[in-house]
Amino acid sequence: MINLIAWRYIKGKKSTQAVQIISWVSVLAMAVGTAALLIVLSVFNGFEDFIKKMYSDFYPQLKISPIHGKNFVADSLLLKQIINLPGVKSVSQSLEQKVLFAYEENQVIGTIKGVDKSYAKVSNMQNHIKYGKYDFESQNESSAILLGLGLSNKLGASDESVLPINCYSFKKESNSLMDLGLPYTNSYFTVSGIFGLQEDIDNQYALASLETVQMLSEHEGKLSSYEVALKENAHEEEIVSSLKKILAKYDLKVETRYEQNKTLYFILSSERWAVFAILSLMLLIASFNIIGSLSMLVIDKQKDISILKTMGMNDVSVRKLFLNVGVFLSLIGGVIGSLLAVSICVLQQQFGIVKLGNSDSFLIDAYPVKMRVTDFVMVLITVLIISMLASLIPAIKASSKPISLRSNT
Repeated sequence: MINLIAWRYIKGKKSTQAVQIISWVSVLAMAVGTAALLIVLSVFNGFEDFIKKMYSDFYPQLKISPIHGKNFVADSLLLKQIINLPGVKSVSQSLEQKVLFAYEENQVIGTIKGVDKSYAKVSNMQNHIKYGKYDFESQNESSAILLGLGLSNKLGASDESVLPINCYSFKKESNSLMDLGLPYTNSYFTVSGIFGLQEDIDNQYALASLETVQMLSEHEGKLSSYEVALKENAHEEEIVSSLKKILAKYDLKVETRYEQNKTLYFILSSERWAVFAILSLMLLIASFNIIGSLSMLVIDKQKDISILKTMGMNDVSVRKLFLNVGVFLSLIGGVIGSLLAVSICVLQQQFGIVKLGNSDSFLIDAYPVKMRVTDFVMVLITVLIISMLASLIPAIKASSKPISLRSNT
């Protein structure tokens, strides 16, 4: 009965046009606030997925690396145990080494990553080749190398360069006072391709064959990590648990993609919640219209309140009646805002209406958008809570009104 009366108060005619206008202004304010919050969250979801996709193309699903130190001795028995685990799709062996790249007069310190033939199965780097090709076959007595776009620009070298790149790896055991030999080893590389993925990676990394990097760094038979790709329906937690048991006696650890990039995931999560909190303030400000609307409605329905109390309705029921009116107004605005947000997000997904400035400067042309059901539920719950808080004061005032059946005219 209370809900029915509350609904009639919303859609029924008011004694003054101002009350009607203020009511629908409050609905419009909540609709705009809800739509804005959902659209921004969906854009954040799109950017988050895009960034995670870029990083996942470089970082493996699972990474096995030493607990202490940077390298460990490759173990064929351990490799076989990992490959034979249910849910494991492929395993790649890799070795990373800090080196000095030199081309003509340019020098850059970076990281060369040696990978084996299975690397293409645990990463998608082959899909990010901007120039040249994904190839580690030796050419003209020099090994092939893939340069990050940033490294390529700093060195001034590309897949069309005639001269090879010189790569220096310094000997850690070298003592320049006692050792008359060179304190470093070096190798020549021919650029077979340029990859472009993400600025931090492009500026730092180059890829070459595992055997070449092992020889360059004088770490023959050693690895930095095993990189593991899982099957589509594999249970990651179960595989991680099994790997921890296997690795316990090898002084090795296993890390998920989240654990490899904790800082990135923390920043993405923090930004998302910060934006949600800021935009929720918009809804809170918009709820002031509900306070005004309900206050006017209480004045307009003062005679109705007296009649309802005379018929036996207590103060709690009156308070609940006007709380429901405020909640209904907010939910109407919330639903309208949700539908508006869905329409705008679908248009952006299909047509990319809002562009990211100069498309040549970004990896994508338009703002990415991804809608999540949890966002819609969370926003509608937020709208509900804010509307209840905003409706509380007018509802309390309505319930405290004394019974008066005298006409105001």
